[in-house]
Amino acid sequence: MSIVYQVFAFLLMFGIIVLVHEFGHFAAARLMGVRVETFSFGFGKRLFGRRMGKGGTEFRLSAIPLGGYVKMAGEESYDPADLKPDEFYAKNRAQRIFILLMGPGMNILLAFVILALIFMTGVNVERYHQQPPVIDYVQKSSPAADAGLKPGDLILAVDGREINNWQQLEYAIGANPDQSVAVKFRRGRQVMETRMRISSITEYSLGYAGLHPEFRTMIESVEPGSPAEQAGIRAGDLILAVDDQAVNYFELPERIQRAGKTPMHLTIQRDQEHLKAVVIPEKVEKEERYRIGIAMKPYSLSVKRYFGPLAAMSRSARELVRLTTLTFDAFRKMVVGRLSPKNLSGPIEIARFSSRALSSGLSSFFMLVAFISLQLGIVNLFPIPALDGGHLMIFTLEAILRRDFSVRLKEGLITGGFILLIALMVFVILNDVAKALPNGWDSLLPF
Repeated sequence: MSIVYQVFAFLLMFGIIVLVHEFGHFAAARLMGVRVETFSFGFGKRLFGRRMGKGGTEFRLSAIPLGGYVKMAGEESYDPADLKPDEFYAKNRAQRIFILLMGPGMNILLAFVILALIFMTGVNVERYHQQPPVIDYVQKSSPAADAGLKPGDLILAVDGREINNWQQLEYAIGANPDQSVAVKFRRGRQVMETRMRISSITEYSLGYAGLHPEFRTMIESVEPGSPAEQAGIRAGDLILAVDDQAVNYFELPERIQRAGKTPMHLTIQRDQEHLKAVVIPEKVEKEERYRIGIAMKPYSLSVKRYFGPLAAMSRSARELVRLTTLTFDAFRKMVVGRLSPKNLSGPIEIARFSSRALSSGLSSFFMLVAFISLQLGIVNLFPIPALDGGHLMIFTLEAILRRDFSVRLKEGLITGGFILLIALMVFVILNDVAKALPNGWDSLLPF
């Protein structure tokens, strides 16, 4: 059932994005007087379809739902000496460029509209994201600890780039796995510098440093008969302090092990009330560790913010600029070898993300739709033949050289680009599979 749900969520999300993209090409073509022969959702064998009007467009569903296309009259094969007025290459270069740009443009517009609507209907903002990056806790034997960073330090810059809040710091760390970066920070009144070797964690090869903001511990559930239940702890409680000392979520397991069978005096927040509880950890049988019988998650204060129409559009535009900048920065780091291609996700991973987002609610789902739609719009503008950007590159070169390339040359470039895209698709699918295997790519390539 989980797989069926993932497929459903993927097709729903991808269907929205692809249909909007291809509708952009379709509407622009019709506006420019170009006859559209086929509007297909998916590639490969035609499953079923319907032609609208005599000699009109056939709207079809094809076998491979990993994209779609609009086939315009005279786009793939044409006779330069006998162009029909409703054929693609009968139009001037500006009209052809407009038709090509409308696909990615509609994806970017879709992202803009979705984000603006989400901001108008209200968005949860974790307060710490916009706060100065003052370290609350440093995990032992972590990159941050090895670099000499301590609780109370204020991070000022990473790798020469100014850091103003936790959101910027989290990206600077996550986007630089296995890299040694310069860290500028303030300790008291003194500005200092150190170098930190960011490590790599998870199947996505994300950067990890082991420094954390002020996270408290929320109790998700309490095991029946456990020390936590006997102490009166309930699901939904927040653990604020141990023995009257504030305790970070990432520090609590360490405090439990350190306490052993010694009573721990907890300060708990339940709704608006502060309570005291005494819990004595129990030893796990046949193991050298202790437990109190809780499932927990990090908690930070978040607020729901609402924006008026103009403010929402302004916020949406700024968010698109930020995401676009991060996207190009990530591709640049992949090119120079500072970011692993393992961070690329294909249809399997997108299906997982989309099903989780849909389970979390429509707001989360459409936030992901906006993000993927923006990525598709940006990638489609890359100068790779077979993509919209590849066609734009050909038109640009023709304009510079002041002559059109031969049909054979264009077909060769597009075929080469298509082979490149297929190779990339195979890689990202294998990459998705590797992420689910215990040893990653080593499981696929044991030798």
